[in-house]
Amino acid sequence: MIARINLLPWRQRRRDRQRRAFLGQLGGVFAGSFCLVFLAALVLDGRIASQDARNGFLRSRLLELQRQADAIDEVRRRTDETLERLQVLVDLRRDRTRTVRILEELARTVTPGVHYTSLVKRGKHITAHGVARSNHAISALMRNLDASEQFEAPRLKGIEEMSANAEADLAAAFELTIATSVPRTQGGAR
Repeated sequence: MIARINLLPWRQRRRDRQRRAFLGQLGGVFAGSFCLVFLAALVLDGRIASQDARNGFLRSRLLELQRQADAIDEVRRRTDETLERLQVLVDLRRDRTRTVRILEELARTVTPGVHYTSLVKRGKHITAHGVARSNHAISALMRNLDASEQFEAPRLKGIEEMSANAEADLAAAFELTIATSVPRTQGGAR
């Protein structure tokens, strides 16, 4: 005789236990995952906050360094301005004696019968306007200027004959340009 035992309730209970165990494990996995994600978020937030603090410190240091660099640039600008002023003063002092030498040389080279009416110095060049009794006096002046060590390349721009109304002893008006020579150094080189 075969006993008829119904195994369905037992199987159903086992399936229910397995389902509860699976759901419990699944809940545990979800809880563990949530905890891991939460801890990872806390760690990452901490690292981000730490990096933000470092970045803020670096920004403040960079701003301070930028202010210092600006101050250094200002000091350099002032130093350059002061050096430029000093160079102007040195040039003026050097040119003061040079101008005196140039004027003395102009007085030495002028020939009788020639008078300068204006002298204009621009950089290395002098433009002279004057009057003369004759063209020969102007030629002699040009030869004297050419022979001078203070001047280079005298060039006559033009001679104008004076009208009959002008003074009787002045025959021609002229314009010439002269380049001043570079002063010699102690070694004799230009």
